[in-house]
Amino acid sequence: MLTWIRKKSSGLLMTFIMGLLILAFAMWGVQDYFTQSSNDAVAVVNGEKISLNDYSQQFGQYRQNLMNQFGDGFDPSYFDSPMMKRNFLESMINNELFKQAASDNGYVVTAAEIRNILEDAATFKDENGQFSTELYAAFLAQTNQSSAVLEGKIIDGLVATAINDALDVTTFTTPYEQKAMAALNLQTRDFEYAVISPNNYLDEVTYTDDELLAYYEENKAQYMTAPMVAVDYIELNAEEVASGIEISDEQALSHFENNKELYVKSEQRLASHILINESDDALVKIQDIKKQLDEGADFATLAQSESQDVGSAGQGGDLGWVNPGDMVAEFDHALFAMESGSISDVVKTTFGYHLIQLNDIKLPEPPLFEEVKDDIVQALQAKEAENLFLDKASELAALVLDAEDSLDPVAEAAGLELKTTELFDRNGGEGLAANEDFKAAAFSSLVKDDLQNSDVINISDTHIVFLHLNESKEAELKAFDLVKDTVETAVKNQKAKNKADDLAATLIAQINDENLTLQNVAESNELVVVDATSVKRSGSEHPFTLVKNVFNMTLEATETPTATIENANGNDVALVILKNINDADLSSIDLSAESAQLARNIKANEQQLIIAAMREKSEVFINEELLNQSAF
Repeated sequence: MLTWIRKKSSGLLMTFIMGLLILAFAMWGVQDYFTQSSNDAVAVVNGEKISLNDYSQQFGQYRQNLMNQFGDGFDPSYFDSPMMKRNFLESMINNELFKQAASDNGYVVTAAEIRNILEDAATFKDENGQFSTELYAAFLAQTNQSSAVLEGKIIDGLVATAINDALDVTTFTTPYEQKAMAALNLQTRDFEYAVISPNNYLDEVTYTDDELLAYYEENKAQYMTAPMVAVDYIELNAEEVASGIEISDEQALSHFENNKELYVKSEQRLASHILINESDDALVKIQDIKKQLDEGADFATLAQSESQDVGSAGQGGDLGWVNPGDMVAEFDHALFAMESGSISDVVKTTFGYHLIQLNDIKLPEPPLFEEVKDDIVQALQAKEAENLFLDKASELAALVLDAEDSLDPVAEAAGLELKTTELFDRNGGEGLAANEDFKAAAFSSLVKDDLQNSDVINISDTHIVFLHLNESKEAELKAFDLVKDTVETAVKNQKAKNKADDLAATLIAQINDENLTLQNVAESNELVVVDATSVKRSGSEHPFTLVKNVFNMTLEATETPTATIENANGNDVALVILKNINDADLSSIDLSAESAQLARNIKANEQQLIIAAMREKSEVFINEELLNQSAF
């Protein structure tokens, strides 16, 4: 809303804040400052910090993307495992290493490259396919970022993918490799299997309270609460600053008299239209309707029966009063070139073919002060608030710095309300506690451990906050009674899994040692034997993990097929007998697809080798405690 503040905040305010940072260096020392910052890092790669805030944002986006992709059927608990969090952090570390390698080898992103990317983005193109500065500005405002921040993200993205791009142009395959890859990919296998599911034994499981308590004691880490904090905070909002500025009627009237041209209403036109959507015979249809109108047919009647604009057809095509720019360019140009009472020729737009009837014209009228008074007051408030907000922000930052470890005197001196959040964890809470920067500051070592006032938190370009710890609640073990149901479920599942595993081992021994068939042991244990023939590596109806494991099995011609135990899916186990390995006939196979797959595999291998080499020569620190405490 207040675009002037957005411009100023990147200038004077940020200059002031940088001055405070320099002062902090002088007072507490560079080493102390960096030690404090590293406590907020979930990892440090050759001195470059991966902050908990960055990790949380990217992991949250990754989680949301998968949830959107797979819908309600996707289990959110997939993201809760420590291994999942660690793997994602490792990917961020590798990405940082790639960026550093590209920079160290002289990779530079030019201004021309950034401009080309922005101009090619469909998001910023108007209906004519041209780059629109208005759409670009609207996107920046909607996503609450400056052009410099967006361009920085583009640079980071290009630098991070520079090594991968180099691998794309250097990876190649030979015909021999392509043929070998095709032979492996197109190979099929014949096998039979029977799945044993632990779920079948849940009703048979028995346990005692002592066993539940023992499991609880052995797995305490699973039953810890998340660390929580509540914070006091003061906020300064440019809109509130502006609303507190008194503008007299005389000031508003004087501005109105000196700037009347700004408040003159544009010409309006009362219009109706008939629309035929784009199709093979659309032009013929609209021309036929035009002919009927020329012969005296009623426009509203034809609009009701023929127009394909569901919004206006029922009202005889009535569009109401139209301002310049309300419609797409072709429609707008035709309408404002017409005479009252006339009907246009056929007008083509992105929506289809139109016939327009101009029913009336409302010419611009001299503005009335009372009609625009509120707008004038708001504009004058905004103008006066420009410097006032920046001055207040500077004063507030100085007061917070002087107070060091309390916001009470700051709130009193600045005349601001000292507010307090409810307790919230790293996932955030309500209101400001849902903001990523606010959460990161609340859990930073500066606030949580050193009990100091936070640095300035930019909620937006026109909204700043400072906070101080009010209450800290460390992670603690949940009482057994509160989690007993969860513990009971875990014990039942474990015991059922043990029963399934034990049965699988017994049946495997019977098949291999007593020369029984899979069918023999399956029937006596109410299992279903599945005969799988010509199964491909992917895309079959059989359990994915089972098929993957079967393709890792070997079968020598001299061997008698034996039964083995394989993971089917999840906790399910399967008794499996591999019977045949079927080679593909490559004489009629197009190897181009195999070539592409092989190239991807080679590229992936080269990536891993490069990462391994860089990791060996790099200093990588992972804050295990902070990573394990993170909750998403």
